[in-house]
Amino acid sequence: MLAVLRACAIVLVTMAALSGEAASADSVADFYQGKRITILVGAAPGPAYDLYARMLAGHIGKYIPGNPSFIVRNMPGAGGMVALNSLYNQGPQDGTALITLHIALPLEQALGNKAVHYDARKLIGIGRFAAGNTVTGAWHSAGVTSYKDLFEKQLVIGGGQASSNTVTFPTVAQKLFGLKLKIVAGYESMNEQLLAMERGEIQGLGSISLASLHDWKPEYFSRKLFIPLFQWGLAREPELPDIPAVGELGKNPVDRTAVELLAAQMDLGRSFFLPPGVPRERAAALRAAFDAMVADPDFLAEAKKTGTEVRYGSGADMEAVIARVLNAPPPAIQRLKEALGDDAR
Repeated sequence: MLAVLRACAIVLVTMAALSGEAASADSVADFYQGKRITILVGAAPGPAYDLYARMLAGHIGKYIPGNPSFIVRNMPGAGGMVALNSLYNQGPQDGTALITLHIALPLEQALGNKAVHYDARKLIGIGRFAAGNTVTGAWHSAGVTSYKDLFEKQLVIGGGQASSNTVTFPTVAQKLFGLKLKIVAGYESMNEQLLAMERGEIQGLGSISLASLHDWKPEYFSRKLFIPLFQWGLAREPELPDIPAVGELGKNPVDRTAVELLAAQMDLGRSFFLPPGVPRERAAALRAAFDAMVADPDFLAEAKKTGTEVRYGSGADMEAVIARVLNAPPPAIQRLKEALGDDAR
């Protein structure tokens, strides 16, 4: 008799759980029926952040209960900070707005930027489309074949605006590790930097993504014209197993952690987040929809057509990257601030 009662209890609990899940799904569907979700992009139309947002808008809706529609809203300014500040403080917190997060914004918070009016720890990760390391590298005629050469020989490299990764990344490597990098900044585009390197005006690049190299200059690798010296990312890319990740250059734990605060940006890649007030069941539904979408044949076909390599990361993974940055020990954060030489924060 006791066994029968236990069995009945298990059945009742299971039925209650299933009923609860169904009710939750119904409530999500009821909420999103006829709704429109805004994807906020902290950049002008055209660049990669905008491209990925529009791909999301075109495919994820069919996997969300209630099948809401989507609209992309561009709000450029301060490297995406204007958009995140707006969503975090004035945007809807009900699951009808999300943002494609600029990769440097968690670090800006860690560095104490006074313009930050958000807590990235509280953002709810939905998922990541793509990611990939960038590299600092030399032109084949520069006579530099390893980062170790830079302790003895100067390499003149190109960069864009002073605040861009093409300048800040090599600047930090120069100051933390003593590498002899001379940075010529001010190039308006990566194409200009590539042409300058081919013409001999500069001897290398401060930071360029592997994806860009493969898309724009595949002959750089096939003909060994460009030599990666170290990678910006938390780990080595499988295609460059012999090229160290920048953290490996650290002479001590503080320096390693400091430079990895920059490198972590590469792992955030093109990822999407919700503001902190979104109800749990709606956030879960959006995460599940994102996970389903990245396996959708139509989505993958569009990614292939646009030359986009899909490198999925879960919402939880993206939250963990942010936590890694914001939980860094104060000595490492201070060391990075000193290397960046930015007292305005």
